[in-house]
Amino acid sequence: MKIKHFTQAFIVFGLLFFVSCNQEETTLETIEQSTEDLFAKNWQEADLSEFFTGEEMNYPIATQLLQNVLNHKDVYQIRFVPGILNNKLQVKVVSIDAKGTVLAEEFIKQTESLAISEQLNKLREISFNKEAIIDPTVAKHILQFNEAAGFVNSWQQKSNTDINEITSYNGERIRHFALEPNVVQHMIGLESESINLSWGLNNDNKLTTVLVPITNNRIETATKNGGSGPAYDFTLPCPNTCDPD
Repeated sequence: MKIKHFTQAFIVFGLLFFVSCNQEETTLETIEQSTEDLFAKNWQEADLSEFFTGEEMNYPIATQLLQNVLNHKDVYQIRFVPGILNNKLQVKVVSIDAKGTVLAEEFIKQTESLAISEQLNKLREISFNKEAIIDPTVAKHILQFNEAAGFVNSWQQKSNTDINEITSYNGERIRHFALEPNVVQHMIGLESESINLSWGLNNDNKLTTVLVPITNNRIETATKNGGSGPAYDFTLPCPNTCDPD
């Protein structure tokens, strides 16, 4: 009888432990999903003039972090996703597969100690030889320093006016910006400490990203092969370019 009672008690304990673990996992999933929903919801509903005031905003993304996000099977696209949490504008770096399933993501906080626009203005005379880049996908995303300076300067001058028009396409607010994985791998290959994301205003008068390699808070102007630059842009905004939707 004692063995029988012990067996019954063991089974009951096991069931309770299993239920408890499942509840804990469900709770964690719910919290993560809630954070995800809040991040996007706040961005879509916020008065962005409270966050985009014309002041420079920078988000340095550690090269190792980019590598971690990229090192997943079937990565189809890398996204830079703006969102609002704890009343602060943040950015997520997300990798997805061809079906749009999230493979990995990392939150990036704003850093106020950088002076990217000032540095870009001093680098206007330095140009990067795009012909040296064999991969045409990478080449199309190269932004010369003078162009990058123009984008960032334009954003600082206009970001607090017509903010809804600047951050939207056909009345729908931009959800994310995307790059092909080989472009991000090219960034990593520059061997800088970080790739800094700044907001810019492109030639269509729309919000865009300006990405530059930085080490010790300075823009890297020399690559490992002896070249100079580059900066990157022409990230695909969704809308109006959503792939996959």
